[in-house]
Amino acid sequence: QHLPFRLHQKFITFQKYVIRSHKGHDYLLSQMGNADETPAQNPSSSKLWLFKNEKMCIIVMLAVVADGIKLPPYVILKQKTILKDQLPTGIIVRCQNQGWMSSDLMKDCLYIIWNRRPGVLVCKRRMLALDTFKGYLISAMKNMIGEMNAALAVVPGGMS
Repeated sequence: QHLPFRLHQKFITFQKYVIRSHKGHDYLLSQMGNADETPAQNPSSSKLWLFKNEKMCIIVMLAVVADGIKLPPYVILKQKTILKDQLPTGIIVRCQNQGWMSSDLMKDCLYIIWNRRPGVLVCKRRMLALDTFKGYLISAMKNMIGEMNAALAVVPGGMS
């Protein structure tokens, strides 16, 4: 993909940072991850149909590890509660009144998706790439990621 020069330079700088960090800390590919959230429509024709309003938008945090392993989707619904028997397997579902990722939900997501995933080596240093959403960059979030023995790599704006 052809990027404008300014974005291309940001991308190259970020890429060099990740490569230097990977080599400098001897990160295993299985311990380097990337996560990003995205809005999604309620797929009314699939097993994920979780509520009657098929036009409702949901937020999904998708994550992958550098060795190619996809982590379970973390789904946020804009509602107060959901019946446990409605939940499909293989995804983590949470509810939030506004329907977006809060600091508390991000902490929950990191603990469940990133820190408790199969193959995690909590004694080995890890790296997690997240975008520039300000909720990820607050001191409390950075400290929590550091306490998980992980480094935060911030993907430059316009790159996620």
